[in-house]
Amino acid sequence: MLHLDLMLKNNELCLFGRPQSRSGMDESGLFVRDTRFLSRFETQILGKALEVLDLRQADPATVELSAAAPELFLPAAEGAETRRLQGQSIFVEQRIWLTDALHVRTRITNFDGQPQTLPLEIDLGVDFRDMFDVRGMVPRQRPTLSEPLVTNDEIAFGATGTDGARLATSVTLDPAPGTIETSFDLESGGNVALSWPLSLAHGESATVELTIVPKPAGAPLVAAPTDGENPAFRPRLRVTSADPALDAFVHQCDADLALLYTSFPEGDIPAAGIPWFIAPFGRDSLIVALQTMHVYPDRAASTLRVLAALQGTKDDPWREEEPGKILHEMRYGDMARSGQAPHSPYFGSVDSTPLFVMTFAEYDRWHDDDALYDELLPNVRRALEWIETRGDLDGDGLLEFGAKANDAVHITQQGWKDSFDSLHFADGGEVEGPIALAEVQGYLYAAYAGLAEAVRRRGDAAWADELAAKAERVRTTVEDRYWMEDAGFYAQALDGQKRPVDAISSNPGHLLFCGLPSPERAARVAAILLSPELNCGWGVRTLATSTATYNPLSYHNGSIWPHDSSLAMAGLAAYCFPEQAATLARGLVDLSTFAPKQRLAELYCGFPQLPGRPPVNYPVSCIPQAWAAGAGLLAVRALLGLKPDAESRTVQPTGEPPASLVPLTVDGVSAFGKTFSISAGTDGR
Repeated sequence: MLHLDLMLKNNELCLFGRPQSRSGMDESGLFVRDTRFLSRFETQILGKALEVLDLRQADPATVELSAAAPELFLPAAEGAETRRLQGQSIFVEQRIWLTDALHVRTRITNFDGQPQTLPLEIDLGVDFRDMFDVRGMVPRQRPTLSEPLVTNDEIAFGATGTDGARLATSVTLDPAPGTIETSFDLESGGNVALSWPLSLAHGESATVELTIVPKPAGAPLVAAPTDGENPAFRPRLRVTSADPALDAFVHQCDADLALLYTSFPEGDIPAAGIPWFIAPFGRDSLIVALQTMHVYPDRAASTLRVLAALQGTKDDPWREEEPGKILHEMRYGDMARSGQAPHSPYFGSVDSTPLFVMTFAEYDRWHDDDALYDELLPNVRRALEWIETRGDLDGDGLLEFGAKANDAVHITQQGWKDSFDSLHFADGGEVEGPIALAEVQGYLYAAYAGLAEAVRRRGDAAWADELAAKAERVRTTVEDRYWMEDAGFYAQALDGQKRPVDAISSNPGHLLFCGLPSPERAARVAAILLSPELNCGWGVRTLATSTATYNPLSYHNGSIWPHDSSLAMAGLAAYCFPEQAATLARGLVDLSTFAPKQRLAELYCGFPQLPGRPPVNYPVSCIPQAWAAGAGLLAVRALLGLKPDAESRTVQPTGEPPASLVPLTVDGVSAFGKTFSISAGTDGR
């Protein structure tokens, strides 16, 4: 079963399988809190794999599989000939679903003309490997595995983590199998072969059900609330336009965001992506909140609360924690709990903290929530203190990150392009730090400017003036130091000597999203973002084709990321470049039409869009992925130019969508505690 291309998720549980890994990693399995609680589940008859006829996903947590047995040669009594059983004579149905456990119900039906006695065989494997271990980061020590304990209708797999925590997978069998064979290895884990001898007349069926219960370290698992219990887990945005592809794209994005919204021990927050990143993140979750602020105020507020609860309080160089800093990533597996990885939580990003303040201010602009403002303002003040002390390494008013440990568990490039090779000069030269990334200064500018507005609305004119002045100083510094007049573009970063890193990259698109550039420079940035050098047709490349390190198959040096394009798109719309914004939105919709269900992946290779050639997938993309899904909701906001109006406490459409989309109706927009429906007719209103 796990060798099928399937993905199910229900709250903290994720079942993931691929017929053949594109990455060379064996990533299939049932994962909970960064631990694999089931590594193999294979269904066979007489040792033969089933032939899959159909695989249907009924909902995000349920799959229904139809299959048939291939040609079989049945063992005969002594002296008799082996009998051939024609293929497709035995029909097998499996229903697989997640609650706080994995349930697999197998129904086998005999359509051969003769009564048959056949063994239904299911093989299970459990290894309790940490997600980092599965991804290829070899731990110093793995959990100590226990030999499976077997009764006639239950199997108990167990392990003791390197921190002493007890891990278990319990398998209940109904009915009890005829035979159970076990094998055990301290490295590969426990393996169990189950067999049910089923005697079936023509047309007769039998059913076998397994319930697989993971028992992770920490609090017990809780199944995700159903739609009737908690509306926060339901898709909410409805778009009806003249373009069915746009409607389907936005619907899938919204459904994926609901799927990824997860209840972790610290609270509810979007998981970044499946399969690798079912975990709370700082940067990713905050950007999702910014992308979806106009639809999900409750999710944005919960994200802010979770990150505030985990805000740094002390100096811990191993985890890169500092007082006031916002985390990069939280993990719950053995390697994090035992200190083999610093993710408990890990604070290795320079942008999470300004994004936290920016999101807090943007939430207040859209929703004017005094209670949340008062609750989180102390956390915002601590974040500002980190920004202005520890985050500004040389006191020049910019945020930088310095040299970090060069090992497998710490991040050396601490912006969103966090691969080790994501930053070079245009000629390929190495960049030495401390490094001040362009987009991080944009987040800082927007944090100061937005917070100044929020503070002023509450009557603190003196602090508001101070914050506005800081925003202007950041803006002026970026305009003075990052602008490259000959290129008509902003540098990707400043290096340790404050020299502009002159690579033409997608980073300045984030500056547009933050509202930092002057209108004149924004126009020049827009032209380059939409040029073939950066825009491949599916979206904005992370790095221009003219640079020495451009590689369309790389992670950050020429690939395209839907969230990256969406921020540039929203920035273009805010600067009154509607045609350019619509071009990027069209690229995202076109990209989605090549994916099953129109579900966007985390990133794609940056080859140009050509007639008859589909986009090229990146081999280890998360899919679904939260900020890729957020791109669909942000596209709606950008195309209509939706803005909150504090005076009327309404949402105002300030843009005119492309004629190809109208009539256009958007239901489910939220602001100021109210929900709005917005329409654009054929006359543009």
